[in-house]
Amino acid sequence: MFLSHRTTLTRIATLVAGVTVSLSTSLAYAQNYPSRPITMIVPWGAGGGTDATARIVGSLLEKELGQPVNVVNRTGGNGVVGHAAIASAQPDGYTIGLATVEIGMMHWQGLTDLTHASYTPISLMNADPAGIQVRADSPYKNVGDLIAAIKANPGKLKASGTGQGGI
Repeated sequence: MFLSHRTTLTRIATLVAGVTVSLSTSLAYAQNYPSRPITMIVPWGAGGGTDATARIVGSLLEKELGQPVNVVNRTGGNGVVGHAAIASAQPDGYTIGLATVEIGMMHWQGLTDLTHASYTPISLMNADPAGIQVRADSPYKNVGDLIAAIKANPGKLKASGTGQGGI
C-alpha cells in the first residue's frame, strides 16, 4: 500500500508537533532553548528520499524554534557511519537524527553493534513500503510465481537492490 502525499504531510506535521512539545517541556528547565543551531544527521546521501524528508522537517522546525536546523549527511558503510554518529551524539538536544529501517538489519549482517535500542525515538515521521516489481510482460503474475521460478533456477535470475544493509 502506498502512502498518499496527505499521509506523509500528516506524519511530518505530527513529528514537528511532537518535537515541539518535547522541546517545550524542556523549556521549563531552560527558557532560552534552543540558543544555537540544531544539527540533524541523515545517514544517507544528499538528494535521496531520507535527505528530502529531513530538509522538509528541518525547515518546519526552524520556523517553530527560531533557530537554524542544519541537515548533515553522514554517508558511508551502507548507512553505518551516519547511524553511529546519531547514536554517539551528545544527548544535549542540539543533535537529532533520522534513524532508518536499515538499522534493524545492519546488526544481523555484522555491519555494526547498533540496534534499535541504541536510540531514543521521538516520532515516526515517514514510512516507505518496499516492493517487488517485474516487467509488465513478465511471466510472473504474483510473488509466489517469482519465488517458484527462483527456486527452480538457482543462480540464473538477476535482481537489483540497494546493497548490503539496504532494504
